[in-house]
Amino acid sequence: MSWVNVAASTNWKRGFATTDIGSKLASATFGVDAALLRAILDQLRSGLERPLVSTSTAVTAHDVRAVATSIRDILEGLATVDLSAMQALSGIVREYRTEDQAGQLREVFAALQDGWRDRVRIVLGREKIPCIARLLASPAPDLLRVLGKEDDENSHSDLIAWLLSPWKAPVIAPHALSRLAGRLGEPEWLTRLTKAIEEGTLSVRREVVITREFGGGDDLARVDITVSGPGFVLAIENKVWSREHSDQTRAYWRWLEPLRCLRGGLLLSPSGMPATCPEFKAISYLELASCLVEGASIGPITESEEIILASYLKTLARKITQVEMRAVKELEEMEQR
Repeated sequence: MSWVNVAASTNWKRGFATTDIGSKLASATFGVDAALLRAILDQLRSGLERPLVSTSTAVTAHDVRAVATSIRDILEGLATVDLSAMQALSGIVREYRTEDQAGQLREVFAALQDGWRDRVRIVLGREKIPCIARLLASPAPDLLRVLGKEDDENSHSDLIAWLLSPWKAPVIAPHALSRLAGRLGEPEWLTRLTKAIEEGTLSVRREVVITREFGGGDDLARVDITVSGPGFVLAIENKVWSREHSDQTRAYWRWLEPLRCLRGGLLLSPSGMPATCPEFKAISYLELASCLVEGASIGPITESEEIILASYLKTLARKITQVEMRAVKELEEMEQR
């Protein structure tokens, strides 16, 4: 559930909005450059994610400045596009000009915060929230930030592959792979993964050319992460700041489908966007985090695992799952009261 979905599903009161905002935004985007609009909305989201600093019913000067800055950024961006296609947005702007806008904005912000906390609670479960909060508070450095690679998709995939390898992360990886296997819809996955780990035959590799490795094709496109062993191949495609292009997952499945073994695919992205190929299951970064902390939430992990996992969670909290990880901290604080 995104903040847009939460806001669109909220019935705003007292004349603030009698028309569905989701419909307005949908009609407003007609004819507008998609990349530009997405950038503008990202700026609004960034502004709305700033923490509220008061528990009173009135909006503080800090809140007013934050909202004003966000709206100003949007209007400046919209000034560069064809406003004839944006008539619906003008209605939304006018609806903000009501006398009780402060209280109504607080209602919306509260609904957004509650929605994110509910989503995090459902995805992570009670046991993992304190575990993630502890790891985020650890002294481990954010390694990708230190290296200036926090926006680099390959670096993210490198760390994920490390955490999924039983030979590098002996506690984290088996639990994480078991959780991922549960998303593939075939009970045999867990059996084969477990057996491969026990026998030392499981492989987790980066940038594998499937056609060269497992088939006879000549396509040199590479899958980000491949988990394989006797009788199975799992392809994981990772998207950090980009979207799936050229029907990548459909192409990957054309290579995987003829293999005479158990095969599957996962498309990893910040929001868990669906793949163009129905055989590839979508997984969000929050869901990935839930898989990665499974082992740490059950018992002790090795020192190196602790450092890498804590470091990567800090990268996610700062760059990709900011709202979700802030919700984790809020839920843990609420539990401690």
